[in-house]
Amino acid sequence: MAEQILFNFTEKILLKLASTALQQIGLAWGVTKELGKLEKTISTVRNVLLDAQEQQTGNRAVREWLERLKDIVYDVDDLVDEFATEALQREVEICGSKRREVRYFFTRSNPFKFRFGMGRKIRDVRERLDEVVVDMGSFNFVVRVVDMSVKNRAREETYSFIPSSDVIGRENDKKAIVQLLMHSTDKENVSIIPIVGLGGLGKTTLTQLVYNDKRIQSQFHKKSWVCISDDFDTTKIIGKILKVNGGTGSDNLGIEQLQSSLRQILGNKKYFLVLDDVWNEDLVKWRNLRDLLMVGARGSKIIVTTRSKRVAEIMGTVPSYVLKGLSNDDCLSVLLKWAFKQGDEEKHQDLVNIGREIVQKCGGVPLAARTLGAFLNSKIDKQHWLSVRDSEIWTIVQKENDILPILKLSYDQMPSYLKQCFAYCSMIIEKDERFSKFSLIYFWMAQGFIQSPAQNEELEDTGESYFNELVRRSFIEVAEEEEEEFKMHDLVHDLAQFVGGSECLTIKSTTKSIPERVRHVNFDSSLHEEFPRPLLEVKKLRTILLPFQIGPTFQSITTSLISNFGFLRVLVFYNLNFKVPSSIGDLKHLRLFSLTMNDDAKTLPESFGRLVNLQFLDLTETYLRELPKTFENLINLRVLNFSTTSTSLREKVIGRLTSLRTLVICYSDELTSLTEGIGKITGLQILDVTRCPKLASFPSSMRHLTALKELRVAHCPNLVTLSESFASLASLRAVEIINCPKLLSLPDRIDRVPVVKIDGMDLKTFNQICSARHPVQSNFDDW
Repeated sequence: MAEQILFNFTEKILLKLASTALQQIGLAWGVTKELGKLEKTISTVRNVLLDAQEQQTGNRAVREWLERLKDIVYDVDDLVDEFATEALQREVEICGSKRREVRYFFTRSNPFKFRFGMGRKIRDVRERLDEVVVDMGSFNFVVRVVDMSVKNRAREETYSFIPSSDVIGRENDKKAIVQLLMHSTDKENVSIIPIVGLGGLGKTTLTQLVYNDKRIQSQFHKKSWVCISDDFDTTKIIGKILKVNGGTGSDNLGIEQLQSSLRQILGNKKYFLVLDDVWNEDLVKWRNLRDLLMVGARGSKIIVTTRSKRVAEIMGTVPSYVLKGLSNDDCLSVLLKWAFKQGDEEKHQDLVNIGREIVQKCGGVPLAARTLGAFLNSKIDKQHWLSVRDSEIWTIVQKENDILPILKLSYDQMPSYLKQCFAYCSMIIEKDERFSKFSLIYFWMAQGFIQSPAQNEELEDTGESYFNELVRRSFIEVAEEEEEEFKMHDLVHDLAQFVGGSECLTIKSTTKSIPERVRHVNFDSSLHEEFPRPLLEVKKLRTILLPFQIGPTFQSITTSLISNFGFLRVLVFYNLNFKVPSSIGDLKHLRLFSLTMNDDAKTLPESFGRLVNLQFLDLTETYLRELPKTFENLINLRVLNFSTTSTSLREKVIGRLTSLRTLVICYSDELTSLTEGIGKITGLQILDVTRCPKLASFPSSMRHLTALKELRVAHCPNLVTLSESFASLASLRAVEIINCPKLLSLPDRIDRVPVVKIDGMDLKTFNQICSARHPVQSNFDDW
């Protein structure tokens, strides 16, 4: 991920170096001068990174230079983060009521020795950077301050003709589009129909089929096909339309002459125009062109093909036609068409059967089936077909117009901050997995991928805008079953693995070696062998994910994992039983920690309070007796999910988690009350209380949760009342109550909350049913 991560990392490092807290630490330790030199060198390198990113595509020396630089930048980031952590720990010292105790708690080594060590680290890393800067001079990089559009990577120009016999599985789609073209319900003279879908799905092919349909030939006076790609230039587009319609000499005409000629050719005529492969998301550019195209007679149509939902939103006058994938049978037909000469597949039924398994990799994308079929062309060795079946599609050699290069065009168009988020998805999301938006966002936050938000905006809000942008670009899809869940197409997942390169590794039983530069590690859920010992030599891992189905042999290595990798930002354990060692407190960079379904971890060590950078903590179904006293030091904690065997929560501990935005308390069988301290978490936005069977009420301090947006209470059979103070929570937007049969009444004015759901019903429906059963009082009795 060198080319996409470096620019953003250097930006983040410069922001930290310029922070007041870090400058104060530098002054206190006498390293201000060294930090200033480091900042200057980082700034010098940052200025040429965007040009280096473009040059590295065809220059091996630049690629190697970027790899060296990336290693150093990671080390600088770790070093600066160590300084920032010291600043946070000082903040905790100042805020703590027992200053001496807290200072002793954090300062485990001689402060003078620590100061000397940090000064030496700064000098060492700056010397390494200076060497890279010297080498940089030989490349003649140009200073850039903004990311330029990717050049010379557009797909080859498309055209309107295709033999209908070459197209498989698109008859129903063709029928639907022809129907849209033949009948108009749009108020405008010119209707614009976007066809949206993943790269390689067949949007252009479908449009070619429609364009050559006989019914379309007789329906319109003029037909034009223009391939746009990433060059959305109004002058060029009009010139192409004129040429298609017999216009000559348009190359040297100005926009005034061009628009006049366009009006003469299309004015008051019923025309059909295809704008194929549109990438432009600039509304102003589109409207400038649109105004010139509105000269057609009523019933004129424009089809726009695009991968971007945003393009469809700004251009379409009717709802988008979202193209779906082919069936596996149709994909098999495509694969066999490219793998064999006509009729030869009948001679190799064993290969056809393997082909049925191979096309499951395609996810309905015909270009993927074509790519694999072409790769297998004239190869009748069964072992070769089995090898393709058992390989990841991104490991198969591909040509310019094969599936991954076509998909990568979309990736290349991303801004650099989005590229690193996308590449990291291959670590967090498994194929065919459904996932939630905010779980992914917190993984991005943990790695520092999310840029500092604008004023009055939370990091989560910025992360959500990144996520939504990936949805608009068709890299993430809404799962059909549930709107709150999302999915990633298998081929998009393959692309994420491909661009993640050697930094991201999923370890499988077939993994032979560990790349030297790996930073993020996931373990395949089918792996039940022993932990790969060579991984312990890779000291600078930033992510370790151990999935739910991992073998029990991994339990013996958990302490080594925690003590060996001091630079971790993300550490996830699922269903592994072990006691959390005190060395957990040494993971000073840790931002996200998940320890779910651990039967042995009854407590957390006091050293856990040293994790002052921690933002996300999931302890679901790890039944802690109580949280440690030092838990109050987690001043950056934003999400806490936990289960407890205690009857109550520590008021002082919970009340001091002032950065908390989401609190989930679940599977706590003995919990009888929530602490009044919860009212001190005034920034809390989401509160979820689930499966707490002895909980009877909510504390009155809830009235102080003025930022609360969502409340969910589920499966609390003894809950009798909600706090009446809910009515004063002006920010509350959603309340959901599930299976709380003893809840006798709802707070007054709860009808002011925009969304209220009770056992799946909206408030109005619930009240109507309750009134019918109990005319005097609406309540939950016998519900």
